[in-house]
Amino acid sequence: MLTHILTLVLEVLASLIAGAALLRLYLQFHHIPMSLRSGNPFAPYIFYLTNWSVMPLRRLVPAWGRLDMASLLVAFLILLIKCIILGLLGVLSPEPTALAVDALYELLNLCLSSLSTLVLVFALLSWFSTSTPMFDLLQRMVFPLLAPIRSIMPATGALDLTPLVLLLLLQIGEIALRDLHLMVLQFIWTQMN
Repeated sequence: MLTHILTLVLEVLASLIAGAALLRLYLQFHHIPMSLRSGNPFAPYIFYLTNWSVMPLRRLVPAWGRLDMASLLVAFLILLIKCIILGLLGVLSPEPTALAVDALYELLNLCLSSLSTLVLVFALLSWFSTSTPMFDLLQRMVFPLLAPIRSIMPATGALDLTPLVLLLLLQIGEIALRDLHLMVLQFIWTQMN
């Protein structure tokens, strides 16, 4: 029982901090302002959860184009630490290569599930309150993902189906990622034996 509780606490904390680092990376990549004056209510929380780790790493890890590598590295390291702790507790395989693969899987899965949540919240808010600063922020965050689908898919009148198509694609991505993760772990296990 104690292992389950500790696993849950680790999952929540790691997902919260790594998710904030990924959100910081995403907002900076798309040049979405991260200040309260710009209507971004997430900014203080993102800074609070990530500044302690991202700011020192920025001195060592430069950005790669528009990609904030420090934020990406923080997200990966947080998830790797979580996987190592779970490996020490016997929840995951303690094999170092498997732990690194698990952390990479967790990172990519967190990206896909976070994007799914963003799209879902955006779609729900678009039915009710489109004149709020929160909707404007979500629209700026989701639009780069919807634009390629909108360029291919014909308009269907008042009902925009592109968020549904994007959600379907993200779910397919999560399934493919999970299967690839299991295949890589199976390969690692066969190489160990």
